[in-house]
Amino acid sequence: MAILFGLGVLIAVGAALAFAALGLLALYGSARTTREQLIPGFRPDRPGPLERALALAALWVPAGVVALFGLYACVHILGVALAAL
Repeated sequence: MAILFGLGVLIAVGAALAFAALGLLALYGSARTTREQLIPGFRPDRPGPLERALALAALWVPAGVVALFGLYACVHILGVALAAL
């Protein structure tokens, strides 16, 4: 029975790490997209400041939400897994 419990804790820790990785990958991808596509696209088009802000917000708000939920899930899964020990 203890082996199954330990296996469940290991699976939960793995799931928590997967959620944390998902959040980090969302931030990394957004930073890369901003640097490689969004900012260079501003140069030839010359959008106004409002359009630039909306474009950046359209990219970073969803990425921030994904990162926050990934971190939230990671913390709670680890809390449940480690509280059972």
